[in-house]
Amino acid sequence: MGPLSTRLIRGLLLLGGSLLLLYGVWSLIVPRARFVSSSPSPGATIERPPSAVTVGFSRPLDPRSTIEVLSTISLSPSGEQSFTDGATLATTSGLDAGDARRRTLRVELPPELPGGLYVVRWTAMTEGGRARRFGTYYFGVGMPVPEHIMRDVPGALQEQDHRARERRSVVLGGVILLGLVALLPRLAQRR
Repeated sequence: MGPLSTRLIRGLLLLGGSLLLLYGVWSLIVPRARFVSSSPSPGATIERPPSAVTVGFSRPLDPRSTIEVLSTISLSPSGEQSFTDGATLATTSGLDAGDARRRTLRVELPPELPGGLYVVRWTAMTEGGRARRFGTYYFGVGMPVPEHIMRDVPGALQEQDHRARERRSVVLGGVILLGLVALLPRLAQRR
């Protein structure tokens, strides 16, 4: 390989690595709406089913944000548990009309729900739809959240960024390409 082709390859690797690194870092620092609070709270055991579930976030939300409540275990009046395979009880997109700061999602639940284990899922998009986060939490009505959930999902709450692995992979790809730029002269000398 001649000096011109080595410089050309190094230049292309430098450009590609820099672009990947800049894009990856930019996407990592875009502000995201993070979970702040909810009613009922994650891991809570309450006596009666709530009429609504609300989740509050750290930033104003886009109206395309969604929230849903699912039932995973139902309790009969006698206290027997039956599994419901995650039946969706209520889903809504949009914001809580009572929150002028636009930081809360709210979903109304049907009346007279049975006791049991409930899951709340959301997709929180920041204003303008630039960044998304997904989350899930559990609460129990007339029963505690099972220990294995509390152990596997710390605090019965899970939250993650949309495409977080892809962004980390882009940053890693940029670092690798920039590393190749530094190693290429040594590799060329060995040949």
